[in-house]
Amino acid sequence: MKKTFNGHWDSLGNGPPILCISGFASGNWMYRPLAQTLADRHTSILPDNRGMGLSPPATQPYTLDDLAGDVIALMDQLEHETFTLIGLSMGGFIAQLIAARHPERVKRLVLMCTSSNDAAFKGLFPMLSREQISAIYMLRREERVRAALSETFCPFLFNRYPDTHAYILEHRLRFEPESAQVLLQYDAVARFFASEPVPLERLTMPTLILSGALDLVVPSVNAQMLASRIPNAQARIIDETDHLFFLEKSAEVNGLIRDFLGAP
Repeated sequence: MKKTFNGHWDSLGNGPPILCISGFASGNWMYRPLAQTLADRHTSILPDNRGMGLSPPATQPYTLDDLAGDVIALMDQLEHETFTLIGLSMGGFIAQLIAARHPERVKRLVLMCTSSNDAAFKGLFPMLSREQISAIYMLRREERVRAALSETFCPFLFNRYPDTHAYILEHRLRFEPESAQVLLQYDAVARFFASEPVPLERLTMPTLILSGALDLVVPSVNAQMLASRIPNAQARIIDETDHLFFLEKSAEVNGLIRDFLGAP
């Protein structure tokens, strides 16, 4: 019996489907500017991961494999046999798992500000500790949201892209997840890095890898490494941007993705 998707999801646009998987501790609102740009050509499927956005809270530990299974179940329910796949940060890990296990279903792959769990990437992804994450979530709500958007993580956001900063602050405050849900997701990411490496050589579909030039969360060297390990991959580094480059320079990034996808 096929698995059922029990979370929240949105759909925007018309045309061939694009499955968009969100990053750590965030909801599908991160994809709305891109989905609106693609709406005349594609249908963007925007799920919220377990415990994030408007999806119900997780009640027990899970893995990124479980999250991959969730969104595959959603695409099965929607009867989308094949689709384009976009993964953002942690969503990029999930996208790699899907593309490696269901390569026949993924027509094109876009990976943004992400890394992988192969030994070659060790040390290239300065992951915060569980204690650091817990400390952030001990702060008052608005204080911790602002901390996540500070120059420590996003050096360009506040000064160079104030409109983008305002958009992100508004939506993070509106969809701020509970600390227990964030820690469950953190543990799932930790298990991913301790598990068998994703066989990147199986990702033979056309792949676009994007990164901010000065990303402090997932440095752009990860994008270059991914491009060297994934067949048929190309990497583009966006100048004067950081981990939120896809919102900071949304017109440029959305144009690159639109061009990569081509005509439906």
